[in-house]
Amino acid sequence: MGIASLEDKIVQRAVVTVLNAIYEEDFLGFSYGFRPGRSQHDALDALTVALKGEKVNWILDADITSFFIG
Repeated sequence: MGIASLEDKIVQRAVVTVLNAIYEEDFLGFSYGFRPGRSQHDALDALTVALKGEKVNWILDADITSFFIG
């Protein structure tokens, strides 16, 4: 495990800032993953509001863990 130096942290923060500025406008309003100012709690709150306010015909639950593991 490596410990990031101050310079590494500065570069990482700069890259995050630039990439957020580029891609933030492309995300849809219901996208919550790894976005500034949004959390899993916000996603769950939005889901609760949607489920209570709309007729729901189906819910999809997918386990994609094995997709990321070797």
